[in-house]
Amino acid sequence: MTGSAVSTDTPNCLKLSATRLWISADLDAASRTALERACSTFREVSAGTELLGSDAHADALHVLVDGWAVRYKIMEQGARFISALLVPGDICNLDVLRFDRGDYGMTMVSDGRVAVLPRARVNALFASHSPVAVALWSLGLVENSMLMERMTSIARRSAMHCVAHLLCELLVRLRVVGKAEGNSFEFPLTQELVADALGMTAVHVNRTMRSLRAMGLVSVQNRRVTIHDWAGLSMLCGFRAEYLRLETIAEEYVRELPPGTASSEKRLLRNPVERFSIPSL
Repeated sequence: MTGSAVSTDTPNCLKLSATRLWISADLDAASRTALERACSTFREVSAGTELLGSDAHADALHVLVDGWAVRYKIMEQGARFISALLVPGDICNLDVLRFDRGDYGMTMVSDGRVAVLPRARVNALFASHSPVAVALWSLGLVENSMLMERMTSIARRSAMHCVAHLLCELLVRLRVVGKAEGNSFEFPLTQELVADALGMTAVHVNRTMRSLRAMGLVSVQNRRVTIHDWAGLSMLCGFRAEYLRLETIAEEYVRELPPGTASSEKRLLRNPVERFSIPSL
């Protein structure tokens, strides 16, 4: 991994506390303590850092603590397809737990921090703390569900619905790990990256974003997205967050989500430290 430096300034539990693995409902206190001890390497990485080259050997799990990254595949003719938009809290390469090589690459699109957990340590955790294995299995199922939803967007949703659905998803995912402020979040993705993730052209993405802005639904300024009308945007694209499987988040780590998302009507997602104000539907 180039463009990185080892970081040891913050306790591991605080570094991991905003990751989907740490907040998993499948983990108990003992498993979190063991996970904290196993994650001894954290790296500061800059935008453009290649976390994993295509078809490169890999033997460590990468957990994105801060920053954004993409998982991509280069086609024979040189075109790029982005199979995953990775936001703070995501695990970048679950398949490394079984396979030595991936058929994809991973690149940072913003500065960030990555926890590196060698496969051997993960296997040891599986043996001594089985809830870690269950949590990673659950996250793999969530990832598969998200990929299915995006394939649905690419195959059947209009360009406007595709972009609107992606923005809704990103807000929920970032709210879950405390990386959004109200209905606003950092958005380091270029129009080219969004296009490669949704099977569109950058020109089409630009036109779609302008249309959403003209409708008063969203705005993008200084690499930050603000959703001005959550109800309107989510209804426009028919967004429902069940596929994100928010029930896999432990009660003590849940946060308030936009109304109408999965579980928000059955149980208020709350944070003992802070709460966000969201307009009602």
